[in-house]
Amino acid sequence: MLFLCQYQYARYRANPTAIQMDKNYRDWIGIMPGLTFCFHDRLDWDRAWQYLERLQLTGHEATWEGLAPNETAGTYYRHYLAEFVETLVGATATDFGNLSHFLTDSRLATDVNILELIGTVHPNHDIAINSFQPEHRALLQVHQVITERGICYALNAPLAFLQSVNGTKGQSASEKGFPGWTPIECEFSQHQCYMKLDMYRSTVSYTIHSPFEVATSDQLFTYVKESDELVALYSVLETVANERLKDLTVQQRKCYFYDEAYEHLPYYSYNLCIMNCRARRALAVCQCRPHFYPFAEGPVCTVAGLHCLQQHPDWSSTVDCKCLKSCTDVGYYVASLSKTQWTAEGGIPFTHKASLRWEILQPKTRLRRVLIFSYEDLLVSFGGAVALFLGKNGFYLSKIVEFLAIELGGWIRKKYNKRKGKKRRRKHVIQLVSPN
Repeated sequence: MLFLCQYQYARYRANPTAIQMDKNYRDWIGIMPGLTFCFHDRLDWDRAWQYLERLQLTGHEATWEGLAPNETAGTYYRHYLAEFVETLVGATATDFGNLSHFLTDSRLATDVNILELIGTVHPNHDIAINSFQPEHRALLQVHQVITERGICYALNAPLAFLQSVNGTKGQSASEKGFPGWTPIECEFSQHQCYMKLDMYRSTVSYTIHSPFEVATSDQLFTYVKESDELVALYSVLETVANERLKDLTVQQRKCYFYDEAYEHLPYYSYNLCIMNCRARRALAVCQCRPHFYPFAEGPVCTVAGLHCLQQHPDWSSTVDCKCLKSCTDVGYYVASLSKTQWTAEGGIPFTHKASLRWEILQPKTRLRRVLIFSYEDLLVSFGGAVALFLGKNGFYLSKIVEFLAIELGGWIRKKYNKRKGKKRRRKHVIQLVSPN
């Protein structure tokens, strides 16, 4: 009996949930995907020189060896600064560039705020966004974020506020102007669920992901050239969860809900966990975290810090991260992708506009996480084990235990009162026989 009870308790602690398939699709509402896109032109030289002048770096005088005959030290240093800015703007989590070239200048190696620099020199780009509902115009806002691929922009991704270039500590999504925790939704029976992004005189790389996620360098980005028109159709696989799963611990359900706190983060997603793990590994190796992770704890890496991480390439490994999946999720998979390039003979573009249109198809199935062995089921299983081995109903046995407990309590109370009465009488006798 004890073994059976122990087995049922272990089952409740280890695996009380299951994933079922749901096919009642007629009432489902679609969730539009999140979009992260990165411009390839990330450097405005006017802004760059103004920023360097503000830091008083452009007038820095130095003596350089190996100058060309027609070069002065000032000209060479200006080229040197330009190469420095280009290297930092193009740095990614997988390729920091040639940083060792700048370690000889202590001001560049230790004093420059990398995130501030790449955010300041990023140029403005003209874009236009629309969707199946004109009322969504207030929600169709892109936000500049720092990703593992550098400066990018996020659309319909509430969690991206944690990657804000201007900092995120102590602020919520609503305070940052993001659309809160409700991404754009679409009723398949009433609309053709699409969104469209037009970019003028620009080339970009983009990735589609769950609106409850953020982009990482591990994801596949698609390249869109100037004058390209892309139309992508996506099939959807959604995972929903029963609300009763929140009564379980994380160890029991083996997943997190998006609105649950994780370590120092106010929300959770799998990719956020992965990036936070990488930041922790970098902090352990070089005592700083890369500028790609503004939400992580620890001092931000300087150029010298990034060079240290270059000497330890395993800092970005995810082998020991042990991140759990999200309890609810939306996956998007390419169903079709068509590309049209509006160019004349010789590759001359008709128009300097790149266009991206993405649409989701109505799914016929989805996954549902359900609770199949609750705490009530555990109590029932205990009662069944008792009835099986003792031949008695567990409810009756509990009543017997309750009766014995009441009787034992009453007996103890009587003994206590009897002993207390004896002490009182003995004290009274002593007072009577004592001399005045």
